[in-house]
Amino acid sequence: MLITAGWAFYAALVLFFAFFTVSCFLERERRAAGRSLAVLSFLGAGAAFFFVLPGAGNVFFLGLAVGGVVGFFVFLLTGRPRTGQKISGQRKRVDERDVVFARFDLRPGERMKDYYRNHPEFDEIDERIREKPDLFSPEHMKKAPWAMVLGAAEFDFLENQLTFVSGPVSEKKSVCDPEDASKRIKSVLRYLGAADSGICRLDEADLYSHVGRGPEPYGEPVFSTHSFAVAFTVEMDYDMIRRAPRAPVIVETAKKYVEAAKISIILASFIRRLGFDARAHIAGSNYQAMCVPVAWKAGLGEVGRMGILMTPRFGPRVRLGLVTTEMPLTVNEPVVFGVQDFCSRCLKCADNCPSGAISRGGPEENNGTIRWLIDREKCYGYWRKAGTDCARCIFVCPYSKPDNLFHGLIRAAARSSHAAQILSVRGDDFFYGGKPGGLKSDLLD
Repeated sequence: MLITAGWAFYAALVLFFAFFTVSCFLERERRAAGRSLAVLSFLGAGAAFFFVLPGAGNVFFLGLAVGGVVGFFVFLLTGRPRTGQKISGQRKRVDERDVVFARFDLRPGERMKDYYRNHPEFDEIDERIREKPDLFSPEHMKKAPWAMVLGAAEFDFLENQLTFVSGPVSEKKSVCDPEDASKRIKSVLRYLGAADSGICRLDEADLYSHVGRGPEPYGEPVFSTHSFAVAFTVEMDYDMIRRAPRAPVIVETAKKYVEAAKISIILASFIRRLGFDARAHIAGSNYQAMCVPVAWKAGLGEVGRMGILMTPRFGPRVRLGLVTTEMPLTVNEPVVFGVQDFCSRCLKCADNCPSGAISRGGPEENNGTIRWLIDREKCYGYWRKAGTDCARCIFVCPYSKPDNLFHGLIRAAARSSHAAQILSVRGDDFFYGGKPGGLKSDLLD
């Protein structure tokens, strides 16, 4: 009986690793493919023992049977990860002028002097970062001229869209059932190219308190009459992210910002034509609301160790889009799929961060939430050094693997069991490496 069970478990393992090996070859993951083939060879040697040395073979399959039974019960008994994002108190509105990107948009003059006079805590660190060349400076452009020029052109396009985020509202207001309208909004988003979407109530704390970037007057208070927010994700290309932190990542980032802007602007215009005010919030920058907390509330994912949204299908390998509106809609709830537990066990993004900006410790209280904090100045300082937006953390994250059947099974297991999470963290290190190398060739080489 146990020997038969061992054979069954053996067959399942062979099929699993054969499937994994093929998947690795298709994804051009040579290290993982080689190690998976080594495991298959070991399994093959075990089966050979059964025929050459029946006694040793019986021990091998008996061990597989016992291991399979023990593993099954450990999988069940360790339980499903249920730790979700924790709210510790009332959130306060964030001033966009304090965001690192807004600070580095400042140019020498009275505005810059006034800012650092009121915020001396940023003066010294920002001055050190300013000594490094900007992202699209000549020093960085010459490293990969074709790719960097393409990235700059994509951001130029974004800059030209900043004034299209809002517009006149149709005087004829359509009669819309909130549930039906929500379904149609999500269908429109899928058609336009969004990967996933969700809806939540727009709270005052989701809005910046004052304008820090974009065409609106600097320092102007942000005000909105909108009650709902529609958030969505756009998938980033895995092979482009595998080239992090070189030039292809900033090309891919800009491309997905363009796609998110296009979708947001069209959706906002669509809603306004139905008779309800709506505003797109796009990179470039013309955000008046913060994408990550809104996307979390809308059920698109959880905030992980690297401080950005982790989605069930693509992990952090997405860009976010956002539209706020007065149209009555039905809301989604935040999701829990094990990210808090997984990130507590996995330190891969922190271990691979070139700047040391990602914490190896636990979550901390920050503005009414318990979450991992990153050192944004260290992170941005490295961007200026590399000449790109890095994305090394996004690439190495186990959740960033392609959204296919094999990786989908691994993600499903990690959502279902603490033991599976531990195994997936260790397995990712073993097969892909603790510090994966990624792809070496650059775009347009």
